[in-house]
Parts: sequence; C-alpha cells; structure tokens
Amino acid sequence: MAIVYFHPQTLTWEEIAVHKADLVDYFTQGPGSVCQLDSLFFQESTMTRCTHEESPFQLLHGQPHLYEEVLGFKFHISADAFFQVNQAAAEVLYGTVRQLCVPNPEEGGRRAKVGGTLLDVCCGTGAIGIIISPRVDRIIGIELTEQAVEDARYNAAVNNILNCEFIPGKAEEVLPGLMSQLSSAGGGLTAVVNPARAGLHHKVVRALRNQTAIRRLIYVSCKPDGEAMRNFVELCCPPDSQKKLTGEAFTPALAVPVDMFPHTPHCELVLLFER
Repeated sequence: MAIVYFHPQTLTWEEIAVHKADLVDYFTQGPGSVCQLDSLFFQESTMTRCTHEESPFQLLHGQPHLYEEVLGFKFHISADAFFQVNQAAAEVLYGTVRQLCVPNPEEGGRRAKVGGTLLDVCCGTGAIGIIISPRVDRIIGIELTEQAVEDARYNAAVNNILNCEFIPGKAEEVLPGLMSQLSSAGGGLTAVVNPARAGLHHKVVRALRNQTAIRRLIYVSCKPDGEAMRNFVELCCPPDSQKKLTGEAFTPALAVPVDMFPHTPHCELVLLFER
C-alpha cells in the first residue's frame, strides 16, 4: 500500500485529476510498477499529516484494504491504520510481547489460559490484544485513530474473538477514567503500551503508575533513546507528589531487541517492567 499526500496549492480540480492519472500510470505501467502495489491512495492536504476524517483518502488503484496474517490470526488494515510493515519480524515482535504478558503458558504439554485483563494502550488495529486474547479473560484496547478502531473490531469478529473491547479516543483522556473501573479486575491486570516515537503522554504514565493492580507492564518502543526515556524514568522513579506519581515504582526486568528495520541502525525494543 502507498499513500500519496498532495498539497493542492492553487491547482484546479482538473489539474489535480491529471496528477492522479499520472500517479496511477507511474505505479501500474511505469517504473513504479516494480513496487507491485496492492493499493494506491491519494490524500489532499495543506498540512504535513491529517486524518481520514479531515481529508478522506481517495483510492486511485487496487484494493481498499490490506489483509495480513500474523501468528495464525487474520488482520484487515485500512489506509489510516498503523500496522507493522515487516510481517516476519512482526511475528517475532508480537510473539515476544505475548510471552512477556502471559509467561509460562504451557502446562502438561497444552496451552494454558492464564486469565486476567490485558490493557492494550495505543492498540492500533488490535494485533497485540487479539493475538494474546486466547490466554486472558478480557482485552481492553485504546486507540486514537477511528479507522484503526473500526479495523480492530472487525479483526476481532473475523477471528471469532469475543473478549476484546476497543475504545476510541486519546489515551490521556480515556485511561484515567477507565482505571477506577479496573481496580477490582479479577485475575490480575497487565498493561502493554505501544506508542508512537513521541512516547506516552504524562497523564497516561501517571494513570499506569498509580494503578496498583498493574504488576506487569510491557513497553514496545521504536525509539527507546528518545522521548520514551522520559516515560521509563517516570515509571521507575521514587514516588513524586509534585508529578502526582504516588504508586509503587516499577522495576525494569528485561529488554528484548527486535530488528524490525533490517540494514538500518534502528531497532524496536520490548521492555518488561514489574513490581
């Protein structure tokens, strides 16, 4: 899938239509055909980045959605939704997260259900929660992008997963109110967060830190040496009344690098925090 973001400037509708036709020709008949695109989308925007709601994606060629299979689960992916582009590495990444969320799943040679609730913050199309869902009682996912939430709900249904709930909205607005409902979560509460490069909003870190029911937190970071480091410090520092960090500190227990971006210096890092 490719998405072309196009600033219309002072071009007329007819002139923009010519550019659209040229793009289709380039990716289907010209040098761009080497990409073998399944989908080509076009979005007019005067901003660097905008949502589908602000300026709808226009399908110029191919399929309206992508379909991927990861660890035996099928996923339906929209243009505005995030999904790992390296499928083979995604299986390693999500398998690692699953093992850290629900360790020791094997009993007597058969997969054992651990139980409890998994809180999936920045859940995207629901991949992590859906993959872990057979091992827990309940999945609650929070995601900002509306299209991704629609995909997550569709993905749960198509995989016949009935214990997943996906909530649209900003995590810093949804999570604090949700935490009071999860205080008495039976079977324990585990959190997994997979934010963008900017890391988690300080209100999200505060809500996670102050929820005593969370004994295990898995942080997936694509830039651990950036803003995410601030999150790590606030999760693990002594209680700080000025920052309203009153909960028991987490302790970093394990870090697992996953090479999602071969031939580059970048690496995804999965961190396990416990208390």
